[in-house]
Amino acid sequence: MGIGFLFQPIDQGLFKKQITTRILTKEKKVIGRSFNDTQTKQDWESIQEYPDFVSKIVIIAEDKRFLSHHGIDFLALSNSMYSYLFSKQKRGGGSTITMQLARVVFPEIRNYPIAIRKVFEFITAIRFEIWMTKDEILEAYLNSVSLHSNLVGFPSASLQLFGKHIRFLSIEETVYLTVLIRKNFSSDAEVQFRYNQLREKIPYPIPYLENPKALSLEFQKESPEESNTKWKGENQHFLNWIRNLKVLPEEEFVSTVSSELNAEVHSIVNSELDGLRRWNVSNASALVLERSGNQNDELSLVAMIGSKNFFEEGNGMVNGTLAFRDAGSTLKPLLYAYAIDKKVYTVNSIFSDEKYSFPIGFGGNYLPRNADLRYWGDITLAEALGNSRNIPAVTTIQEIGVPSFYQFLLSAGFHHLKESPSFYGPGLALGTGGASLLQLSRMYGSFLLGGVLPKIRLGYIKGSPYFYGDSKRLFSEETAEEIKFILSDSKLRQRAFGRRSYLNFPFPVSIKTGTSKDFRNSWTIGFNERYVVAAWVGNFSGEKTMDVSGSFGAGRIVQNVFRLLMNDKSKMVYTPKFTEVRNFCKFTGKSATDKCPSIALRVRKEMILPEVCNKHRIGEDSTVIGVGFVYPANGQVYLYHPSHAKEKQNIPIRIREIQSLKDPKLFWNQKEEIRISSNGEANVSIQRGKQKLELFDGIQKKASVQFEVK
Repeated sequence: MGIGFLFQPIDQGLFKKQITTRILTKEKKVIGRSFNDTQTKQDWESIQEYPDFVSKIVIIAEDKRFLSHHGIDFLALSNSMYSYLFSKQKRGGGSTITMQLARVVFPEIRNYPIAIRKVFEFITAIRFEIWMTKDEILEAYLNSVSLHSNLVGFPSASLQLFGKHIRFLSIEETVYLTVLIRKNFSSDAEVQFRYNQLREKIPYPIPYLENPKALSLEFQKESPEESNTKWKGENQHFLNWIRNLKVLPEEEFVSTVSSELNAEVHSIVNSELDGLRRWNVSNASALVLERSGNQNDELSLVAMIGSKNFFEEGNGMVNGTLAFRDAGSTLKPLLYAYAIDKKVYTVNSIFSDEKYSFPIGFGGNYLPRNADLRYWGDITLAEALGNSRNIPAVTTIQEIGVPSFYQFLLSAGFHHLKESPSFYGPGLALGTGGASLLQLSRMYGSFLLGGVLPKIRLGYIKGSPYFYGDSKRLFSEETAEEIKFILSDSKLRQRAFGRRSYLNFPFPVSIKTGTSKDFRNSWTIGFNERYVVAAWVGNFSGEKTMDVSGSFGAGRIVQNVFRLLMNDKSKMVYTPKFTEVRNFCKFTGKSATDKCPSIALRVRKEMILPEVCNKHRIGEDSTVIGVGFVYPANGQVYLYHPSHAKEKQNIPIRIREIQSLKDPKLFWNQKEEIRISSNGEANVSIQRGKQKLELFDGIQKKASVQFEVK
């Protein structure tokens, strides 16, 4: 260490390396701090924030000639050395405040031999005095000196022990903290002795201290800073997440999370879990995003409940809002929005909800099933989404391509999808790629914001907002509005969910559920013009629940949270901007006539009306749709497995409205007549090559379909 060391300028950041950030709620309540390398708590306040008597008392106690020396107090050193060599008390000391600061900044010197350590302290103290004013040195010292347990500096000790900002510290409390500088872990007797000794030296009259605990015991039991963190726990999952993001500044991070709302949502989660326990449900998570004003590219995180009890042994610390699990049907709105935006489908497009075998790689087939194990025949896209039918969703992803939807999910923030699209296959439409509650909430927020994937406001750093993720447009405003109205239509989903369910609200809410295989995960995500509310119910262990679906499990939580949020607010209504209501035939998707079984759907205003339906005829009592093939679908491909018995690979056939034909006849490849049952079912043996089926009523051809076997 040469003389040049003395003339190296001092970087003020040298003293702030271990500062821990206070993390506050929306209501400005401290819920915790960031971590530093030494697992201590340290705040930093300007010397101007301290009452004048703080620095005066500390100088009297630690370095009475601080204002006159230049880093080394030779008189104090000589007194200390004399005492050490000749006094029975062996009193050490002699270190100035500046020398003590050197030890604080460079703690590794404590391991050096005493002679080397003292030389280093002398040189460093002189360097500090050269480059810093007395106020700057005092500020660094008061903010950095170790005081009690894991508390560093007067500001953090004041908050922890007395529950107050440093500017409100009393003289008695200042004396109490000052006597802890010499020995952080002091007995009550030691504190009492040094406190009363120091009170005789300061120019401020304070009473004799008889019980040191009287000053701080109340706050040590439950300080305002620790009350939420230590005992309640509903803010802990958010706290840990913010810590792990590692973006915290010095001093304060004021979050958007409301401690009051978090407590109420936490109460709802636990209340609903009490009722779900009999169904083998042990945990739940919930999350709330809020739109502020007319913001059209961001939402604020206002509540995050990771589990029923953060402090529960085992899985309590798991943050269920960030965990990836099979997403069930929750991705269907995004899938259909993508298909609509790409002009592959419209909300009135017709899907065949029938038994299908979809070819996948390596010679396999994918046979999706609906949750109710039934097939509804021809339905519109709106009905397929509203009633969460699986087969139309798989048909959609096959049409747009699994790789295309995979890339779209990545653009929507699903960066956990690390495998290739072929690994997930068409099951990606049914959530096999997984998702987190945070991802889903953000994605559903895009329907609230007119197709824009929102950035999530988490809080403020020195008054400037801090966001999670970036905003980007995912699909058009017209598409977002169409999907929003489909998900808000309780009549549209009535066939699957019934007239009375937890998905119905006394105010407009667009909602979607998801249930994974074996009822392991129950999801519900809802949104209106102001909030996105999402919930997950299940077991962190992955154990099956007892048939708890998304509408029943997580739906209960979302229902109650929405009622809480809207309790004191005007019941907003959806105001359409880009769509209007039109009537379509339920079975053809064409413009309905008065003869059609019709469905009213909200579609974009610029939509070119499809041709008028001409497939219906009126009988005496009913309206029926014309005959046609339900399956095979035109262009469908089947795979022949040589290792399987040929007779077990027959290709199933189903014809709708076969009863309307007087003399039905079915021909295979224009030569072989196939026998048809009275309900329109038949089958043909499997053989490689292109195949053709033709349906006749007598000699009049009614329908035909082509398919292929490979």
